[in-house]
Amino acid sequence: MRVLVVDDHAAVRRSLTEVLQGEAYLEVVGEASDGEQAVQLAAQLAPDLVLMDIVMPKMDGIEATRRIMRERPKTRVIGLSMHDSMAYAARMLEAGACACLLKDCEMEDLLHEIRFGEGPARHINESKKPREHLLDSIR
Repeated sequence: MRVLVVDDHAAVRRSLTEVLQGEAYLEVVGEASDGEQAVQLAAQLAPDLVLMDIVMPKMDGIEATRRIMRERPKTRVIGLSMHDSMAYAARMLEAGACACLLKDCEMEDLLHEIRFGEGPARHINESKKPREHLLDSIR
């Protein structure tokens, strides 16, 4: 599965990329630091999946998701946010994301969503167990 990682924080992009590259079924084909770059790279690289930060400069993840889905409707987008806000999640899902996870989700939850998450769009925020979390990998 070809993956585009989008986040305005280089450390988050780097950490996500390292984790994803450790999975045999995933290939990180690009990284973007803002929504505009994400839209351009999605058109050029044709990823199967985009991991999309929501709050970014130039163009937020919501608008970037809307544009990517308009041009590449079969691309899956998973929103990632530090903000536990149902409003952000609802807007991402409305824009076409298949899921929206908190950045402090367990790494196994993110990997499970990437591999198997083809069900209805949802916001996952109930997982707060003390295991490896997405943000822990950049500390």
